[in-house]
Amino acid sequence: MTMKKKIELPLLEPMYSTYHHQAPGTAIIERNPSIRNWYLNQVMILNCSRKFLTGYTSPELNIVDAHWKENPYFHKSKHSIRFYNGYVHPIIRNMIDAGYYVFFSGIDDYYVQGKTWYHERHFCHDGMICGYNRENKTYCIYAYDNNWVYRKFWTPQKAFDAGRRAMFREGIYGKLYGLRPKDERISFDPQTALSKICEYLDSDMDKYPENGEGKIYGIVVQEYIAKYLDKLLDGSIPYERIDGRIFRLIWEHKKAMLERIILIEQSYGYPDSISSRYRNVVTYANQMRMLYASHLVKRRDSVLVSIRKMLIELIQSEYRLLSELTYDVRGGKQ
Repeated sequence: MTMKKKIELPLLEPMYSTYHHQAPGTAIIERNPSIRNWYLNQVMILNCSRKFLTGYTSPELNIVDAHWKENPYFHKSKHSIRFYNGYVHPIIRNMIDAGYYVFFSGIDDYYVQGKTWYHERHFCHDGMICGYNRENKTYCIYAYDNNWVYRKFWTPQKAFDAGRRAMFREGIYGKLYGLRPKDERISFDPQTALSKICEYLDSDMDKYPENGEGKIYGIVVQEYIAKYLDKLLDGSIPYERIDGRIFRLIWEHKKAMLERIILIEQSYGYPDSISSRYRNVVTYANQMRMLYASHLVKRRDSVLVSIRKMLIELIQSEYRLLSELTYDVRGGKQ
């Protein structure tokens, strides 16, 4: 049997990619693109914590079930690398040869050439390997690079090893997760999607007050993001500790929601009146993302004031449009 010298598994544009744990869910499904429908059917509920109200510096914004671990349509193979020693690379190659993408955790970014904190900061991090080259001994990594761009890039295998050994010295032992799409086909289900949108809308400050406990879910999460901006503006959360990811996630959430709305309209033969108006919500979210990114580069608190105003307008517009879309499902209640 001839040993393979190089292989690179294909990637698609992911639906959610603000965090490393989100992107594989829709990036590695070329062999079964219908898996995207699972996300369109039900992965849409925003959530966050209240901890930033009392000293924490991030709202921990996320989307329920967006982690690849929650995806029921992957074959998953979990391995601790603590005892692999010299067998790490053959195991990674064997998984890739079998069509498994290799998600890793417990690797120090400082040593991994091309990765976010390369030669800048020691940081226990994760990412995904989607290819290898035995001739020049490199891996194709899918992760945020040192310019904070989520993309594929090649890095020396010895750099991966250095990051692994560095965490070993700290008593942290990483894991490898083999991921491969199942063959089961998933259809878009407009009724399920509409029900989840109703769940998303069933959310306000009465249900999730500031003095409550536990996480916050649904559309009101965005009101809490407005409160997060207030904390940045009054200085109770310092500029140096700002969470730079939140408006990317909001933008990705709106893009996915638009895709979902279009499929609902098509499924029921509705005109595109709601999706055509919701496009403005997506545009608004992208503008906020870009403004926020500019603030991260150069502090201008006036930009945060503008973003906050835009966010409130976005929440109102989204609620109005999604309520119109789900009017019948919600028993004629606005």
